[in-house]
Amino acid sequence: MAYNHGREDRKWRIWKEAEEKVLREHGVDEAVIEQIRMDDRADFNSNRRFYRWTSDFGEYLEGLADTELQAEPNTIADLLDEIEDEKLYQAYADLPFDEVKKLKAEHTA
Repeated sequence: MAYNHGREDRKWRIWKEAEEKVLREHGVDEAVIEQIRMDDRADFNSNRRFYRWTSDFGEYLEGLADTELQAEPNTIADLLDEIEDEKLYQAYADLPFDEVKKLKAEHTA
C-alpha cells in the first residue's frame, strides 16, 4: 500500500491540536508549545521520508517479482510441482510427459 501523505498529515494535525489544547489548559508557555510543535513536525517529516521510501521500494520489489521469468519445466516432476489443484495433479500424474507438456501448451495458449 502506498504512503498517503495527505491522510497522515491530517492525522498528525488532529493529534497535535489535541495535544496543544491539553498543554495550554495546563499553563504551558506558547514558546515551549511552538518548540514542541517544530520538533514533532521534524519527526513527522523524517518518518514521512522513511515510509515513502520503503513504500516505493516495496512496490519496486513487487513489480520485479511479477516480471521474473518462469523456468520451463524439464522433467515431469518439475511440471507436476507447478500444479496446485489436487484433482488436476492426480489426473496429470499418470500421463506420459509429452502428453502433459502438450496439454499445458494448449491450456496456456
